[in-house]
Amino acid sequence: MDTAKFKGIFTALLTPMQEDGSLDLESLNRLVEHQIEQGIKGFYVGGSTGEGFILTSEERMTVLETVVRAARGRVTVIAHVGCISTMESIRLARHAEELGVDAISAVVPFYYKVGPREIRAHYESIMEASQLPMIVYHFPGATGVQLSLDFYEQMARHPRCLGVKFTSLNLFEMQQIRSRCGSGFLIWNGHDEVYAGGSLMGADGAIGSTFNMMPGLFVELFSQASSSRWEAVQSLQANANEIIAHMLNYDVIPYEKYMLFLQGIIRTPAVRQPLRQFTEEEKAGMEAFFSNSPILQGKGK
Repeated sequence: MDTAKFKGIFTALLTPMQEDGSLDLESLNRLVEHQIEQGIKGFYVGGSTGEGFILTSEERMTVLETVVRAARGRVTVIAHVGCISTMESIRLARHAEELGVDAISAVVPFYYKVGPREIRAHYESIMEASQLPMIVYHFPGATGVQLSLDFYEQMARHPRCLGVKFTSLNLFEMQQIRSRCGSGFLIWNGHDEVYAGGSLMGADGAIGSTFNMMPGLFVELFSQASSSRWEAVQSLQANANEIIAHMLNYDVIPYEKYMLFLQGIIRTPAVRQPLRQFTEEEKAGMEAFFSNSPILQGKGK
């Protein structure tokens, strides 16, 4: 498999919404175009950043269809099809394959306490139902599931398992996956605030939420890391982390949507319940930060 199209910066795409909570596909089209203009490698669609678990399956399909049409083959598209139900994951995977996306991904099944054998069978069933390459989505902070190095070695031997979206701060574990599974098993850094460290530990790129509001910075960060310009990498990561640190005073998805709203890319910053709804005081604080951030205003890196 040619893996070049999977290496780089992938935006874990937000799902713009109307004030009533319905999908805002017009804003989604603008967001896709803006991201492509900023040089991202591709999109990760329907994940946690995209509010995938509080959309219906039909809405997830609609969002993916919209992104595929808007992208027009210019970038790589990865469809997140993960659900607690293996059958529903298969349904979404088959739909993604019909649309001609480049790969699928799935978070581990959560809530029910299943073991590694059942998790592996979950992924194998999805891969048997589709010819698309699969990316395991490791996010123990959200799922409560910690996968073992033996699990990754087993998955790496499957001909259609492409790699892992590694959303953990344990970069030692990331390095061990690289060591145990080899360079053919791709790794995408998942916590944006440690991408500089992830690149040193062997990440082939990153799939990130904050790329929605500052894609150009991370495209440049990937470029500098690829050229081993570590002083520049350190500086760019510090610039990103100043914004991320401010964001963590609020809540990730609503914050990013509010910044995209201030950037004029989406029409409303609406999120679905039960996600946080900001007070007027909180909005004023974000607006003040935005007005003093050249990066968020698109004027610097």
